[in-house]
Amino acid sequence: MKKLVLASALLLSVGTIQAAESVRWDSASLSYQSVDLDGDKLTGFGVSGTKLVSDNVFIAGSYASVSDDIDVFGSKVDVDFNTLSIGLGYRHAISTTTDFFGIVSYQDMEVEASFQGNSEDDSENGYGLQAGLRSLVTAQLELSGSLSYVDIADESETGFNVSAMYHFTDQFSAGVGYGKSDDVDSLSLSAIIFF
Repeated sequence: MKKLVLASALLLSVGTIQAAESVRWDSASLSYQSVDLDGDKLTGFGVSGTKLVSDNVFIAGSYASVSDDIDVFGSKVDVDFNTLSIGLGYRHAISTTTDFFGIVSYQDMEVEASFQGNSEDDSENGYGLQAGLRSLVTAQLELSGSLSYVDIADESETGFNVSAMYHFTDQFSAGVGYGKSDDVDSLSLSAIIFF
């Protein structure tokens, strides 16, 4: 169970991409999250944001909450996963339209399971590493790809994440993201505001 929770934390901590004429890092987003945990689908929401604090250094944060009833030995168990990620990142412009980035983050996850009036919860924390590329293919389309590593409670997971963003205006974009780690698939649909 901890391995599934760890993989969820990895996939749900994926940052949001954004840009207009060049890759931009000052944004906030709200997203719909769908996570498939070895055949069990959990859905919910996520919020995230990034903010440059210098030309190349930025802070990144995200929170996600997904839940559903999961079949365990013929009985329905209500499962809630909550993840929090707070990190410090560094970006380096490879060209005017492409950035390389890396993020070191604090990761916190909580899982709660409820069945017939009884509930149990567990909370663990650790760290995460992420490295990737963000690139404007056109003025309206940005693509991103990254590799991630999360270590929580002496268990670790690696994964990859890809996403696409369509820029409707300089302040508003919509995006779709996909992540994979072991038996976990994640899909997100996001609305992003730039500031």
